[in-house]
Amino acid sequence: MAHASMVLARRGVCVVAVVLLILGSGCESASPTRGPLPTITLPAAWKPADPATWRAPGTRLAAWSGPANSALIVYRTVPDPGGTAETVVETLFNRFTHLPGYDVRERRVETIAGVPAARVEIVAPGTGVEIAPSGLGEAAKARDGEPALTPTREITVGFPRPDGSLFLVWRLPESAHGQLGPEIESALATLVLPPSSTRTTY
Repeated sequence: MAHASMVLARRGVCVVAVVLLILGSGCESASPTRGPLPTITLPAAWKPADPATWRAPGTRLAAWSGPANSALIVYRTVPDPGGTAETVVETLFNRFTHLPGYDVRERRVETIAGVPAARVEIVAPGTGVEIAPSGLGEAAKARDGEPALTPTREITVGFPRPDGSLFLVWRLPESAHGQLGPEIESALATLVLPPSSTRTTY
């Protein structure tokens, strides 16, 4: 268990440093990469949350709960020497296309925060804030007594870096994409990445 700080700027509010608790579990690393984290401006409706609330395939660094049952998770993976935004896109695309019930809506490289970024968007059965785990060879289904699953969009933006690839992942009901899509684009336009460091603590 460790702590990491991430700077959050809300519209109409001065920039503040938010210290968030990181808990590692499952396939996630329990040892965070120390160092400065990115800054991003979010609307006031997005509230800081415990990163342990939602799954992520790496060290969870920060999270926010958004409107319409949405969420933003920031996590970091181990360094990928020679990794590029193009290879991150292809890796994510290959993973998602082999999972039943997953529909890849977008995959591309674009410039975000002044550097190439991988962007992959999918829609799959989920709860809005989570993608439901799929079964062996079949799409995810709600268990008895649980609410029905709903189409859930996951927007993954990744930055390959020497100190560990950095990812921002938005999850939201597909029905709310028209409402929240512009907010996500506006937030990405404010993203500032910290300097890369070759020093890691894995």
